[in-house]
Amino acid sequence: MDKALLHKYFRGEASKEEERLIMDWADSSEANRAEYLEERKMWNALLVHWNELNSRTKARVNTTFLTFNKIAGIAAMFALVLAFSWIYLNSGQKESKLSAVVVPPGQRVQLILEDGTKVWLNSSSTFTYPTTFNSKLRVVQLDGEGYFEVAHNAKRPFIVKTKRYNIKVLGTTFNVYAYSKRTDEFEASLINGSVDVSARSDIGRKHIFLKPNEKVVEIDGLLQKQTIGSLDRFKWKDGLIYLDDVPFGELMKKFSVYYDIQIVIHNSKVYNYRCTGKFRQSDGIEYALRVIQKDLNFQFVRDDERNVITIK
Repeated sequence: MDKALLHKYFRGEASKEEERLIMDWADSSEANRAEYLEERKMWNALLVHWNELNSRTKARVNTTFLTFNKIAGIAAMFALVLAFSWIYLNSGQKESKLSAVVVPPGQRVQLILEDGTKVWLNSSSTFTYPTTFNSKLRVVQLDGEGYFEVAHNAKRPFIVKTKRYNIKVLGTTFNVYAYSKRTDEFEASLINGSVDVSARSDIGRKHIFLKPNEKVVEIDGLLQKQTIGSLDRFKWKDGLIYLDDVPFGELMKKFSVYYDIQIVIHNSKVYNYRCTGKFRQSDGIEYALRVIQKDLNFQFVRDDERNVITIK
């Protein structure tokens, strides 16, 4: 298998045809599967979040990436893979070696877990997962937004833990929005299959079960079911942000989370504007704001030192 194609897939930039080619190759033999997993580990080991590194470490890592860039053609996508450590996922589980990925603002990452589950992680997300699941449960932890295509296993439920809620499935496709920074919103959306959503702080609370095209959102501290509507909302995993009559203020809250920046609005007139359209997430927040400026009269100033965008 061409290494450059594998790395393109790891970055989440492969086409559907290329994805099928890689999966067919990996599933065709144990040797190919082992090669795939080894390359995945090497890729993870090279993913680095620049904000978490001191200048001395950054210099060493950048030297490594200069060589790696020549082979894989990596663009400006970095993520921090924390050192493996031995910890308990929860009481009653065996010890498991964990890995964590931190996705930088404005980027996204795709992973394939050892059971075959596919995971897409959105900007500014942190995802913790075991290198090998135990025999009873498949438990991962998410702070951010993730899109999951869970490999079916009726004997080993797959559980996504967030700050306040757990999402339990056997094999299904769903999206979870649960950032702990800059927002307190929670949303779990079911594409197909079924999920069980429950609060972590109240064991006796009734579980909420979702059917396809349903989502559960937290409103005033309570979970409520709603209909999803358009699935374009989840095309972020393909690097696209779709807007369908979204209030300007709500969009700025999302941008604040995705790009990890504070947005201060001094122009009250912009709140009356509703946004419709699409753009590539990798184009950045300033590009998106300039596009909106074509229809809406406002100015913005970015202060990188304070990490603030002010809209006037």
